[in-house]
Amino acid sequence: MHPFPFSVLAGARYVSALAILGVAASAHAWKPGDRATLRIANSQPNQSIYAIGVAYKNIIEQKVPGVRFEIIATQGGDENAKLMMAREAEIINANTVAPYSAHYGRFSYEGKKPDRNVLAFFPAYTWEIGPMVPANSPVKNFRELLGKRVATGPVGSGVELTWRQTLEALGLKDDSFARVQRSAPTQGFNGMAANSLDAFFWGTAHPAGVVMEKAATGSLKFVSIDKADLAKIAARFPYYHAGELRANTYKGQTEAVNWVGGSTHFWVHGTLNENLVYTLVKTLWENRETIRKSHSSQKYLDEDLVRQQAALLPFHPGAARYFKEVGILK
Repeated sequence: MHPFPFSVLAGARYVSALAILGVAASAHAWKPGDRATLRIANSQPNQSIYAIGVAYKNIIEQKVPGVRFEIIATQGGDENAKLMMAREAEIINANTVAPYSAHYGRFSYEGKKPDRNVLAFFPAYTWEIGPMVPANSPVKNFRELLGKRVATGPVGSGVELTWRQTLEALGLKDDSFARVQRSAPTQGFNGMAANSLDAFFWGTAHPAGVVMEKAATGSLKFVSIDKADLAKIAARFPYYHAGELRANTYKGQTEAVNWVGGSTHFWVHGTLNENLVYTLVKTLWENRETIRKSHSSQKYLDEDLVRQQAALLPFHPGAARYFKEVGILK
């Protein structure tokens, strides 16, 4: 049996001498019953994706004897991609921005060597990211926030990367605003409540609990980004699209809102053993009903989401083999 080296506890990391070996099973045939411990970079517990990663852990540890998932709490997608490229995590969640950029050596990884070992593993959800303002704010669209105080996600998060690339596509900079603060959702919403911020540019799979809580008090307004601007963003960065926050997703939000659209999925390192990845993906897909109970976004977990992920990045050979067997991919 060939256990995977791991040196990570939730919320804390250190690199062991064994880390340079990567995944031990990549060099050996894996068979059911063999021991394997996989490190999964899973963002923060207050983020929608975290609960889904925990569901994966529970399913795999119950259904695949010998396999364990060690969860790493991180700031999110960009950090997760770097962890996997550094061989400090075998599986990560991330919005498509960082994995796409890393795999092709483009955009946020421009000038760096493409890492073809960043591959698709399992789909999660689509999302929308955009600005929210206090309910009494006169602001009606994103452009009206220029010169104002804005917060976005923390450094290393997919939201913060989306913010930077949104500005780039529109010819804007942080300096176009009075102040841009990187912060966690609680800080962003509290800043608006304290009148120290004019807007919070954020998003995830919807409905999100932290947004539902604030919207329930009647203290939020959702501000659209002009469709022409969304078209510019999607043209510049092919992993984005013109997203729509459906009407009545949140209390008081009676109209659809146009935000930056994208997707967040799970990704895997290409050196992970093919048979092991096949087994993981097969087990997860056959337990979709359990996954759907982990977060409201998972009611949309279907074949189309698999195809959408495949259109962005290649699946790991083990995952591709399974999805082809069941007729989802050709």
